Amino acid sequence: MKLRDLGERRIIEVFQEVFGDCGGAVVGIGDDAAVFPVGDRLLVVSTDMVAEGTHIPKEMTPRQIGKYAAAVNLSDIAAMGARPFGMVFSFGLPGGLDEGFVTGVAEGIREACTPHGVCILGGDTKESAKLVITGTALGEVEKDRLLTRSGARPGDLICVTGSIGSAAAGFYCLTRGIEGGRCGDFIKAALEPEARIQEGLILSGYATSCMDISDGLAYSLGEIAGMSGVGFLVREDAIPVEEGVEGVAAEAGVSPRELVFHKGGDFELLFTVAGKDIDVVKSRMEELGTPVTVIGEVIEEGYLLQEPSGETVELETRGYQAFLTKI
Repeated sequence: MKLRDLGERRIIEVFQEVFGDCGGAVVGIGDDAAVFPVGDRLLVVSTDMVAEGTHIPKEMTPRQIGKYAAAVNLSDIAAMGARPFGMVFSFGLPGGLDEGFVTGVAEGIREACTPHGVCILGGDTKESAKLVITGTALGEVEKDRLLTRSGARPGDLICVTGSIGSAAAGFYCLTRGIEGGRCGDFIKAALEPEARIQEGLILSGYATSCMDISDGLAYSLGEIAGMSGVGFLVREDAIPVEEGVEGVAAEAGVSPRELVFHKGGDFELLFTVAGKDIDVVKSRMEELGTPVTVIGEVIEEGYLLQEPSGETVELETRGYQAFLTKI
């Protein structure tokens, strides 16, 4: 079977089957990042690739490309509750690009990394037919503050930071030529995501599970539920969606549910937390100016969505998958 028919999930499973568990790793293949013990702390390592034509639309400026390439990696470190300290990059660069393009990419990387005290430690460059950037982020976390996709318990509240669907709306504005309204804001959300580093550090003291939702809300719900051995009940009318997203969905010819739950692109955090801790989590997030919304609760089994009408249906836990998903 061809990779375009398998999808990213199955490809990851192949590597899991071949390599199995790494004896020295606290967390291996399958979470947002790998985790290794180093002394009395944990080293957190994540890598991500962006490529021309897939993650890099032609409308992106060099600065935006660099910022995006850094953010996708830093977001995975945030999801583990870790503090990033360094990154390395490998660049596949077409020979026809000029020096100004490279400078712009570097400036974008610096813009994403400097606020978090992240150093660029090195990397590699090669000539390539298309632009490809692979980043690897390094972080650290105390052993008792590590967040993973497992750990959610029945009765926990399901929460998200920020709002959902804005980035997907932005990509539709770009690819379908939709203009006006809030398309400018949505395009910025799509092309210049911000990693929720400080939010992850707060959650490391309270959340029972966490992951970033760049591959889609429904996919992420399924990942946490599956790895925790639980189910979920999510209320559709509780999802925080910016005004104007439904209008973009209508113009693009897709349902708002499809855009909000399945398209991805939002570098927000999905997490579970005990009810007793939600008020303090919200209070501490407010200090950062980051809204937190309770969208449902963890249940024993079932992947359920409560519609605004009150009817409960099964939620398909699909999202963005490399090789399969096309916007």
